[in-house]
Amino acid sequence: MAPSTRLTNRPRLRVSYLWSPSLQRLSDDLPSNVGRSSMVHDLIKSLNLLDFEELKERFSKNDKAEDEDGKSEDDDDNEADRIGVTNVGDKQGADGEHQGRTPDSPTESPTHAKHNKATVVFPEPSLGTKACLLRYHDRSYIERLLKADTDKDPDDPTHLPSSSTSSPRPAKIARTDPYNLSHDNPVFPTLASYISHIAAATSTACRLLATDKADWAVCWDGGRHHAKRKEAGGFCYVNDLVLGGLLLSREGRIPIPLKEGEDPKRQRTRAPRIFYLDMDLHYSDGVSAAFHSPTVYPYPLKESVTPPKPPNVLTLSIHHSSPVFFPPPTPISLLPSPNTGSPFSLSIPLSAYPSRQTYAKVFNQCIQPIREAWDPDYVILQLGTDGLPGDRVGQYGNWSVDGEGGIKWVVERVKEWGKKVCVTGGGGYRHDNAARAWAEAMGVLLDRDFEVDTPIPHHDHFEQYAPSFTLQVPASHMRDENKPEDLEKAAEVFDVLAKRIKIIVDANS
Repeated sequence: MAPSTRLTNRPRLRVSYLWSPSLQRLSDDLPSNVGRSSMVHDLIKSLNLLDFEELKERFSKNDKAEDEDGKSEDDDDNEADRIGVTNVGDKQGADGEHQGRTPDSPTESPTHAKHNKATVVFPEPSLGTKACLLRYHDRSYIERLLKADTDKDPDDPTHLPSSSTSSPRPAKIARTDPYNLSHDNPVFPTLASYISHIAAATSTACRLLATDKADWAVCWDGGRHHAKRKEAGGFCYVNDLVLGGLLLSREGRIPIPLKEGEDPKRQRTRAPRIFYLDMDLHYSDGVSAAFHSPTVYPYPLKESVTPPKPPNVLTLSIHHSSPVFFPPPTPISLLPSPNTGSPFSLSIPLSAYPSRQTYAKVFNQCIQPIREAWDPDYVILQLGTDGLPGDRVGQYGNWSVDGEGGIKWVVERVKEWGKKVCVTGGGGYRHDNAARAWAEAMGVLLDRDFEVDTPIPHHDHFEQYAPSFTLQVPASHMRDENKPEDLEKAAEVFDVLAKRIKIIVDANS
């Protein structure tokens, strides 16, 4: 069953979708999620949610511009990418080249072809260079990662093979690497290429927003929120989210309204306000640390005293917190006090098995007030799916895709904000459910709703959706351990914080 069109009075969003054959292939190599990228993208393609026409036109023009040697003038587009664009279908050969029907196959219903689709965009290679990675990360760390492709010491215990048979949970070894390239973050043969593509993908998504070429930019392979400036962590090697946020800060400046009589040629701009919202079951330690402001914001504020300027990025992470859950709790990962000196680095820690009802309360009572007070120009939404039932790493999740407070509902609420949004993936270690959830999220963005029992279309990974072979993620039967009084306390704290944030924003506008 193909998705039905949901009626809406709002104009359709311009949705861009970051993908390329090489991005998919390299993301499949990530030891913690071997093969997940293909499952995600192939399901979304099979649901006819993607538009490849702009890429086809681009490559058609490049073919006409070939030089005498038969090589394209565009050095960024290799032959594998050409094949991926012109033959995107249900099957993928052993050499990584896509085979089978194209997105415009005559087997697709003509009616469905008229539905809104996301425009496929290749990552800009120039945004994944060493220089770009060094905009945030430490030089010695990046140089270590970039030599991974040539580092083939068979005796190195951190160097694991990358294949479909690689263990997604490498054997534990003593930490001896200064960059934490062991344990959950092993070196693998295509690591150097992987980090360049991931960084380029999310930064390209953010550039599309900054240049007003998209309203939403989707990068399911991104969302590596645990990576630190000088070390890897939690299956994350480079922090594409931080790099994307920094790019938005540089390139997404906001015009200041002209006053009467001002010369339009002297248009002034201001730094954008960016709202980083993390829905992953794990705390966004890497992103939150990167954007944590050293400025102390006093409270209560003395009369006639102008508060310090706010930072460019406000971070808010909703996550499970426990002494035995990664990452270990820190002061800024816990519920802040109303008088915290850091009201722009926020956390909402949850007890085990938060249900969609808990997420709905948190969103309405905590997230919404902060969003209204901060009034962001851009939103970066990390939509990890490890909070869904049955996740082998999340373990304490009880979230849902459907219903109030579910993933689709959250995306719809963020959509209603009317802001430019970069949405990424993140955690999600039961690959069939991650693919289901992100496909459903795409449906929300494209105003194409899915019935609960929508069957999975036949494609290469069809058998991995057994036994239901539908888009539905089975509900959990675990008891939500989040107490009403704890959620009410969080709401009270965030009410005070929202008022403080608004005062700071207004005073500096």
